[in-house]
Amino acid sequence: MILSFYIGMKYLRSFFWSFLAIAFLIILIDGSDQMASMSSQGLSAVLGIKNALIRSPIHLLETLPLIVMLGSLTCFLSLTKNNELIITRSSGRSALRILVVPMCITVMIGSIGTSIGNPIVAASIKSSENFLEDLGLRPKNLFSVSADGIWLRETSDINQVVVHANRTNATGTELFDLTFFQFDGEDNLERRIFAMKGRINEDRWELKFAKIWDYNSETTLINEIRFEEKPAVSIRTNLTQDQILNSFSDPRAISFWSIPNFISRLEISGFSATRHKLFYQNELSRPLFLVAMMLIGAAFSLRYTRFGQTGLRILVSVLVGFVLFSLNRVAISLGEAQQIPITLAAHGPPVAGILITLGLLLHLEDG
Repeated sequence: MILSFYIGMKYLRSFFWSFLAIAFLIILIDGSDQMASMSSQGLSAVLGIKNALIRSPIHLLETLPLIVMLGSLTCFLSLTKNNELIITRSSGRSALRILVVPMCITVMIGSIGTSIGNPIVAASIKSSENFLEDLGLRPKNLFSVSADGIWLRETSDINQVVVHANRTNATGTELFDLTFFQFDGEDNLERRIFAMKGRINEDRWELKFAKIWDYNSETTLINEIRFEEKPAVSIRTNLTQDQILNSFSDPRAISFWSIPNFISRLEISGFSATRHKLFYQNELSRPLFLVAMMLIGAAFSLRYTRFGQTGLRILVSVLVGFVLFSLNRVAISLGEAQQIPITLAAHGPPVAGILITLGLLLHLEDG
């Protein structure tokens, strides 16, 4: 029990220092990039540092597998270098028994990253977007999916337009049962348009079978409502189809706990929720993937090596971890393209990594 506690604390310390090192590199690299971006826009470089700090949780969660692998390498290489691992193995403990506590700690780290880290990342993405919008570096266009349907908003210096649609096709290129609410600069309703179908063609809304209510007639002194029907209406817009799709296509901007409800809303509205389903399953598989990365670091550092081979083992471990990470990215891409099942895309690479590394550890144990 005391030995397990000692190994667990040593692994936690190694993970902590690896976390600090990666966090420093992230802030240094992303901060420099943000400072250069702000300076090119004629803004203070301090704003770039602020935005880099806001965005730091995004990169930290993405690099968590690397942090875990580096922590595992540091921990077990230290035990090997100080001959503590040799003494532990001589006392009758196998390599798998030594790894039980680090594996449990890694599962806890992965669970915390999913349950707590993911909502923090979602809040970080929204905060960064709001920060850039306040600086005028992003257009203040709003897109949301609710139980009532799809809502869009686009603003300009003279007016703003709110668009509501009941549903869309799977690709998001056409909206059905649209209602346009056009407001003036003082938020007074100027015009309402209902259309059976609409789509964005270049920089214009192309509406079919439209009904128009004009609340601000310029032909009379007294405001009165004018109604007309047209088979086709063209309205200028600064929105694009890519903006509509990208507004909700990033699942990272949604909290882990809200994704199931958001998926049901997308499916009701007619959108394809494959990417969000895959992201949700990938978040659930995070503890398994971190365990696989930890075992990769342990497999190449649990054996005593002669002087000069440590660097080679570290290099091979990093390369194997990179291969597993790339395999995971490829599986996710295939899952998004619906070439393989979502469950296989999310859980296949982590499980394969765990089984392969356990097989390697058992082979080394027998050897």
